[in-house]
Amino acid sequence: MKQPATESQATSVIELRDIHKIYATGGGQQVHALRGVSLDFRNGESVALMGSSGSGKSTMMNLLGCLDRPSSGQFLLDGIDVSGLRREQLADLRNERLGFVFQNFNLLARTSALENVEMPMLYHRDSLSGKQMRQRALEALDRVGVADRAEHMPSQLSGGQQQRVAIARALVNQPRILLADEPTGNLDSSTTLEVMRLFQELITDGLTVILVTHEPELCRFLRRTLVLRDGQIIQDKRRDQVENAEQARQQLAALKQAEEAEDAK
Repeated sequence: MKQPATESQATSVIELRDIHKIYATGGGQQVHALRGVSLDFRNGESVALMGSSGSGKSTMMNLLGCLDRPSSGQFLLDGIDVSGLRREQLADLRNERLGFVFQNFNLLARTSALENVEMPMLYHRDSLSGKQMRQRALEALDRVGVADRAEHMPSQLSGGQQQRVAIARALVNQPRILLADEPTGNLDSSTTLEVMRLFQELITDGLTVILVTHEPELCRFLRRTLVLRDGQIIQDKRRDQVENAEQARQQLAALKQAEEAEDAK
């Protein structure tokens, strides 16, 4: 497995310069959701984004996902100035450069895993044949370890399998950046570690992963932690060492096995 790029080798895929976001309320008041945020996110970087309710992290994710635009400041995504793009240009940029993963999976209930993964390709500017879409979707499912569930409906999958399908859907258009909003919020401890192991593999392959979480224990698997409060970055911490999620999963499995053996005595 290739090594992730070092900070000196990596290039910025996202650049934020003095970003402000102001919302007008119905009563004529203004809410400053982001206040002068300046950040770089590098290629192959792993980032945890944390903050309490009202801190600005949802606004930040909406901006990073090109679902909204800043009130002022400069936002460069892969060198492209997002602030001046039209709505359809933003949609193209989202579909080509970004992948999204959500807490509730957001799979279409009456559609197979394979068809769920094919969905983003229907909106891609490069038209693909049905055969090409099927092949690329199967490759994405195989990458996350659920190719054997391609024809299953979401209701036939476990929570962990559904999240893997959702990650495959996020990867199918070969994005530069993966935005994950509480992706382990509905998963048990073991499945959470399986998902974090998968994220670590994707990061090693050069994907930038930005993960919103309320779970501080997940930060040990990511190299950088950002904490927002009142629309400002109050902490930007980088780790020299990142814990291996697969090793943590194996340790958890061994502990559970030992506990079960003790209970059986």
